[in-house]
Amino acid sequence: MEKINSNMVFMVNQEHSADTSSLLHLELAVVSQLDGQKTVAQIADNLALNTQEVEEIFKKLVSAQILVLLNRSGENNQLPADFFKILKHEMTLLLGPVAAIILEDVLEMMRMSRESFERRYLPTLIDLLTNQIDDPVKQIEFQRNIYPKIKNYMLR
Repeated sequence: MEKINSNMVFMVNQEHSADTSSLLHLELAVVSQLDGQKTVAQIADNLALNTQEVEEIFKKLVSAQILVLLNRSGENNQLPADFFKILKHEMTLLLGPVAAIILEDVLEMMRMSRESFERRYLPTLIDLLTNQIDDPVKQIEFQRNIYPKIKNYMLR
């Protein structure tokens, strides 16, 4: 199986009556979360699992044919890599070199990466980044500068 992506959506394989009695507690918890709509990232958040744990569990469940991939939700809704260059630039203007660290910390806190970041989470990202700026004047300046650029990405 290919790499498990946080945007993937799985469901229980109805055609394969797998024996779930040998599954570990966390694996059963993952199976119980599957509804054909939640992404891997949402299930990870619900169960407070990190990326590595989630990938291992999903790989095991897929290889045991307990799960089947429905789709790669949000693949067309991902932000292009150049967006994060613009975002980092705007933050660096206000915060200096620490901006790159803050951006990575916020992405990690959201359990997302630049490569798989979906447009729908953009307002949350901007709010979290704004909250990392201590100076209220700089917060307003950051939002004033970034919102016109976000609008362009949201409308694509």
